[in-house]
Amino acid sequence: MNYFTLQEVVNRSGLSEHTLRYYEQIGLLDKVNRDHSSGHRRYSDEDLRIIEAMACLRATGMSIEDMRKYRELLKDGIAGANEQVELFEAHRQKLQIELEKKQEHLRYLEYKVEFWKAVAAGDDAKIHEISSITLELAKQLAK
Repeated sequence: MNYFTLQEVVNRSGLSEHTLRYYEQIGLLDKVNRDHSSGHRRYSDEDLRIIEAMACLRATGMSIEDMRKYRELLKDGIAGANEQVELFEAHRQKLQIELEKKQEHLRYLEYKVEFWKAVAAGDDAKIHEISSITLELAKQLAK
């Protein structure tokens, strides 16, 4: 079995030392074994696999609470599969809504670029047209 230092895990996972310690402290990660002579953490292959999974889930914006639920459901194995599906479907739907909002923001910014190009070109008709479009978009985004 391979063992990894804290710094090696930081480099491989992209999580900070502080985050790794925090995840261990709150029980998101199991207690990590320590080197007998130095007392430094020594992460196993399994620890690293779980940490990399947690890093991926966190990168998707999953909450600590949902990451905890995921870890608990793992213990249930096949019996927890339907709940895992529900957990990930709910998170996927949340991300889909966020993505749609970001696309609306992007559309607004694209119109603002066109607006300022029209201003620079002195195109009053285009300025007026884009102004009314961006006004409507701004109202939608403010909801």
